[in-house]
Amino acid sequence: MSRVTRIVDPRAVPIALGYLPVAFAFGLAAVSLHTPAWFPILLSFFVYAGASQFAALHLVATGSPTLTVILAVWLINLRMALESVSFFRRVHWPRPPRALALWLTDETFVAASLGPAPEHWEFLRMAWLPYAVWVAGTVLGALLGAILPNLLKDAFGISIDALFITLLVSTVRDNPRTVWAALAGGAATVLTSPLGGWSLLLGMVLGALVHLAIPDARREAQP
Repeated sequence: MSRVTRIVDPRAVPIALGYLPVAFAFGLAAVSLHTPAWFPILLSFFVYAGASQFAALHLVATGSPTLTVILAVWLINLRMALESVSFFRRVHWPRPPRALALWLTDETFVAASLGPAPEHWEFLRMAWLPYAVWVAGTVLGALLGAILPNLLKDAFGISIDALFITLLVSTVRDNPRTVWAALAGGAATVLTSPLGGWSLLLGMVLGALVHLAIPDARREAQP
């Protein structure tokens, strides 16, 4: 094992490279919404949750109640509770190193779940770089957002929209009932828009209920 790989797990490098443009765009989005530069940086430092940070940013920028922001972030990140339960069924860390689970993301969860159960120091080698890059990318975007041309800011904003659309399309191809869940959630959000930030929560809840109510065609097709 080389000196570099003793500090950084090679699996962390592609994860960190994928986080960088999204974190940079998050910092730019915060500046475009006229929030203080410290706000997105603190979100990345303490929340570290990707899509829920974008949701929290827009809810705060539109003046939504604090409770609405907290509930929205909690609902979006609820999957992490299931991932954490699954993860800690495989590992047996002492109590203090369990705080490293705060750095558990979808990508690090998948990487850490492949192969033998990692020790806490092995997980640290894989998790610290993506976290550091996420925070650094947010700082860079927030600081440069004030001087970059508006055209470039808009380009990054479009790239984020395209990212979420790509993720949705790939999910729809694997499971068509996601279409109905997305349509129901989107319609509920639009129709209840006079409620402000609560409309997002209602859309999320309705979309999840529709997704659960529609039978999974893939399971029915299995013999």
